[in-house]
Order: sequence, then structure tokens, then C-alpha cells
Amino acid sequence: MWSFYKSPREFQRLFLEGRDSDWVAHVPESERHAVESSLMHWRPVYPVRLVELKDRSAVFHGAPRLALELIAERSKPLIGPLPTGQERRAAVRVQIDCPTRYEALQQFGFGHTIDMSTTGIAFTTETLLARDTEVTLQMTWPVRLEGGVPVEFCAAGKLARAEPVKAAMQMDSVRFSIED
Repeated sequence: MWSFYKSPREFQRLFLEGRDSDWVAHVPESERHAVESSLMHWRPVYPVRLVELKDRSAVFHGAPRLALELIAERSKPLIGPLPTGQERRAAVRVQIDCPTRYEALQQFGFGHTIDMSTTGIAFTTETLLARDTEVTLQMTWPVRLEGGVPVEFCAAGKLARAEPVKAAMQMDSVRFSIED
């Protein structure tokens, strides 16, 4: 398995919409039966596609960065008063309320998401966090895998805005995993 741009070029050409935060996996025919279901089970959370090659092996492409778009398709974009000053958000926000755990410069806390886009998350905090601080945010994703299996979402990035009990981060990386 590779990040998109580290995968072989012939695999990148199969998925022209790919970005570096995506993943690509090549599975030989002899292993497809064992591996395919574990890769495809992420489809309720984010898009996963496969292309079968002439030798019956398969190339899989997963796009975790598009997980929020699947939620946005099922809900209405958040529309409300814009903050004072010029709007800086680059993507449509979706209201989403999930409990969170965050860590920023030895500060740990709990909160809730307020809204999200494909590039950032606004969330409540227990204390004032410093702007431009690296932050990691974890939450249970609102979409579960087949069989009701919970999924954990983890984002890392920098705080773009910070207020006494609210912050907004720009996401540099996202990751999904199955909760323990």
C-alpha cells in the first residue's frame, strides 16, 4: 500500500482524481479473496474504487479526504452569518456534532465538533488554545462500517483560530481507523 503519489505511475494513471492523502494498493489475484473485503469495507466511510488488471490482480484506490463529502451529500451545507471580516474558508462547511479529544502543546481536553469542511474543523475546547499551535483531534466518525463497527477519525494540523472555548484547525492530515 502506498500514498497516492508514491504508488507506481501506471497505478496513478488509473485514478486521475487521486491526491497524495489517498492510498493505492495492488493485490495479486492469489491474495484478492483474502484482502479485497478488508479494503472495500471502508466504502461506507469514504470512496474506495478498484480496477481489475489483465492478470486478474486488482488496484484499489481509497480517498479518505472525501469522507466529509459523503456526509455533505446526505445533509445540507451550513449556511449562516459569516464571521466579521473577509470569509477565508476554502470549502463548504457541514454542521456536525461529535464528541472530540484534542491535544495541543501538552494541553489535553475534550469538546465537540461544531462544523467541518474538507480542509478544516471548528470545535469547542475546555480552555483557550494558542493560535498557530499544532493540534491533533480525534472523534468517533458519524458513519459506521457494516455491522455497526465504529470508526475513529483523527486529524492533525494547525489552529487557524482560537477563542476561550472554541477553536478552528486547518487539517494537514486525516486518518481513519477501527475503534478498539
